[in-house]
Amino acid sequence: MIHARLHEQEIREAIGVPGDGDLVIEGVAALEEAEDRCLFWFAKELPDPLRESLVRLSDCIVIAPTGSTAGELGECRVLEVPDPRAAVAKVLGVIEALGRQPALVEARDVSPDAAVSPQAIVEGNVRIGEGVVIGPLCTVGPDVSIGRGSVLHPGARVYPRVSIGEETTIGANTVVGNDGYGYVRDDAGNKVRMPQLAGVTIGSQVDVGALVVVEGGAIRPTVIEDHAKIADLVFLGHGVRVERNASLTAGVVLAGSSVVGTEAWLGINTSVRDGRRVGSHALVGMDASVQEDLEDGAIARAPRPDVSERPADDDLDSIGFAYRRKR
Repeated sequence: MIHARLHEQEIREAIGVPGDGDLVIEGVAALEEAEDRCLFWFAKELPDPLRESLVRLSDCIVIAPTGSTAGELGECRVLEVPDPRAAVAKVLGVIEALGRQPALVEARDVSPDAAVSPQAIVEGNVRIGEGVVIGPLCTVGPDVSIGRGSVLHPGARVYPRVSIGEETTIGANTVVGNDGYGYVRDDAGNKVRMPQLAGVTIGSQVDVGALVVVEGGAIRPTVIEDHAKIADLVFLGHGVRVERNASLTAGVVLAGSSVVGTEAWLGINTSVRDGRRVGSHALVGMDASVQEDLEDGAIARAPRPDVSERPADDDLDSIGFAYRRKR
């Protein structure tokens, strides 16, 4: 959830919906969070459980597709637009431009026991705990919190709105909290970036390898829970959640808003489609592409390669498959 106070008229003006309104919301939330005094949005028909949760809320605003559910969500005020996702992006842009989002860290607090390399850059208001090690060529902050005993290896980059727990290791040249890959169409039909304001939350005793990218979330933070283990060259898209003790081996790619359950294990070069969940204690073999949710305890393997012997007359000096040279 993005905590930010906005008046209904500010929202209407941002998304181009005329009318008078007096509601004041306290944040922008995903539908599953279901809190009072929030702004929600959806682009397709609502499942019944989500519809019922919205009906029970008060003082909320819902951005919905034109002609969908006006007047059907209890006391929620429904604002209809042709493209709800683009409308929410405009609201997030207002929050960003007006500085309505409270800071994660209010004042600079660097422990005298922290070992910060003179070749590192630590910007603005940050909270750096006792025994933290920040290696050379790292850049940190502003608005970053790093807990006791955590280590940033050389070249790590930690962007704003990132919280790292205790005794966590961030590998060399890893990037945490950069803007997630999300775009909408502007009024002229061109692609513009959707503001990513939710940041990243990393727990304690987490190991993140080298050359990993952990994108910040748009409305919900990207989350890596305690004791998760992430190998080198892994990509976590915006809003991903990696649960406690999960293991991601080298080359894993998690698309936005996907979830890896507690104690799950993902093999080398696994990919998970956006919004899909790999269940707790699931095992996913190398090179698998997870396109649908996997239940708890599931085992998923990629198809085996088609293996045959090279022909006796094959040119052993060819580079790759010989047929390519004939084309």
